[in-house]
Amino acid sequence: MNRILPLTLLALIACGDDFMTVSIPLTAQVGDRPFVCGETYTGLGADGGDWEAQDLRFYVHDVALITESGEEVPVELEDDGRFQNGTVALLDFEDGCGEMGNVDLNTTIRGVVPTGDYVGVRFKMGVPEEFNHANAATAGAPLNLTDMWWSWNGGYKFLRVEGPTSVFDGWRIHLGSTDCVGDMMGTATCATANRPEVRLTGFDPTSEAFVLDLAAGLEGASLGNTEDTAPGCMSQPMDPDCTAIFSNLGLPHMGASSTGQRLFRAP
Repeated sequence: MNRILPLTLLALIACGDDFMTVSIPLTAQVGDRPFVCGETYTGLGADGGDWEAQDLRFYVHDVALITESGEEVPVELEDDGRFQNGTVALLDFEDGCGEMGNVDLNTTIRGVVPTGDYVGVRFKMGVPEEFNHANAATAGAPLNLTDMWWSWNGGYKFLRVEGPTSVFDGWRIHLGSTDCVGDMMGTATCATANRPEVRLTGFDPTSEAFVLDLAAGLEGASLGNTEDTAPGCMSQPMDPDCTAIFSNLGLPHMGASSTGQRLFRAP
């Protein structure tokens, strides 16, 4: 079914050769193996544990392509009615092998940019604050997934990684904003945003897939669970199970600054 494109996107397309449509591909790996829902991966994290993949999804926004001079050119996201709404895109690598997933995959970011040559991509993981406290039961796609939603004031799960490990059966990563107050009417605010920014260069993002490597994202992290804390890492500010994971996302945690994001890399 054809959808009505945003007026700004129609205006860009109408400019002809001045603009081009792009599909920015992304591949997911666990070390040197491709991510496959239902597969088991070994030797991960500080424990050297095993993990059975059941979920890998995340939101991105504020996407830009990078020119050779270092300029960041915003991408006007497509509204496809399923994975993108013109502002936010959902990347989905699970195929329904877990209890909360679905069979459809989405591994590209699609939109329009000025015609030119690009050498990298920059984006923010998560849902922008102005959309983060919506009602998932009534919101449009891709913000209508209740399994990617936390609470009225907490907002959405920006990143969802799940699956039992050899150390802890209930292991998961749910990244989202914390220290939130307010209500469901759009007045909620969060003191800790937890929206990582990723900038990758040295490749053509319109034809070469950049990489999410979960093994690198788990470097130094436990696949177990500290007693009396939320299962895995649920973004709680004082949960030690989150510190290494947050560092690998490029975020500070428990007073420790990040040594630089490792989850994503250029091809």
